[in-house]
Amino acid sequence: MRKVLILRNSELLKHNFGSWHPLRSERMSIYFRLLEEKSITNLANVKVLETSLAVDDDDILAVHDESLLNLVKSLSINGGALDPDTPIPPGTYDRARIQAGGLIEGALKILNGEYDVATQCVAFGGHHATRKHVGFSFGFCYFNQEAILIKYLQKRRNLGRILILDCDAHHGNGIQEIFYSDPTVLYISLHQDPNTLYPGTGFIHEVGEGDGEGYNINIPLPPGTSDESYIKALNEVFKPIAHQFKPEIILWIFGADTYFADPLAGLNLTMNGYSRITEIITDTVDKLCSGKLITEFGGGYDVKSTPLSFYLVTAKLAGLNIKVDDPYSPPKGESGEVSRRTEKIIAELKKTLSKYWFLS
Repeated sequence: MRKVLILRNSELLKHNFGSWHPLRSERMSIYFRLLEEKSITNLANVKVLETSLAVDDDDILAVHDESLLNLVKSLSINGGALDPDTPIPPGTYDRARIQAGGLIEGALKILNGEYDVATQCVAFGGHHATRKHVGFSFGFCYFNQEAILIKYLQKRRNLGRILILDCDAHHGNGIQEIFYSDPTVLYISLHQDPNTLYPGTGFIHEVGEGDGEGYNINIPLPPGTSDESYIKALNEVFKPIAHQFKPEIILWIFGADTYFADPLAGLNLTMNGYSRITEIITDTVDKLCSGKLITEFGGGYDVKSTPLSFYLVTAKLAGLNIKVDDPYSPPKGESGEVSRRTEKIIAELKKTLSKYWFLS
């Protein structure tokens, strides 16, 4: 039975972008309430940990330019904004340190053999944060906590093969930029076609550079992509490449903005799809890295479906064979045009990646 650590921090529950903002703070509190109501927190193999680790400036500077660090610090005193979509309420700097520290705390407990899986629901994003702030929208992110975690594990635990599976609807342009030439980090992102969604990056030809060429893999999916096509991409691209890379640990970014009712994206996944996706990932992790998995619950902007999907994934990670009904009527199926486009994308991707990986 998998030992699961659920990371939380009361300070993160206080973070509020404002009533007008699509990233609603209550999605976290609803998620934690669901875990209690459904008795997930009472399971013998599950523990909820109030995190205590906060990263320091050196950890942040391992990823980001000092100008970004100082900007977030200064704006966090009285409040401000990185851009119109990314407000900085007072206290943001400390919360960002806590959020990144929570991921590290969970990873260390996994590597020390105390737990197999650690999960963290984030109060704000990370994967859009680039090294510098150059006026481009940061997409509800301040620091790239995923990259901070990876850099920490590379330096402090000497990990040489880390896989990031990014299943958010939006491409993680910050992660891609930071590790674009690093062959020790395999970044695989399934996201909505960047021609149709922020941040406009994540095309098939963006495969990395220098020593990192071939280690940056983008799977851009058309709007309307359903469970079947998404799972096909996982089975035909993620799984075989992961088996060849042989990671020591996997970071899975789970975005509920891939849900069919999400207001900010156009993919068509369902609760049943999330259940099957979780099974694919846990099976892969069990076979490749002794179950070592960090799961970060990221995007998701429908307040009803987002915490429900986070609960579902957590329950599946804990070994429960449960079924969660969709809170809305699900789509009838994928159009023939979308299916054909997805087939074409996967075929093009296999051809592009054949220089680096064996894909049948």
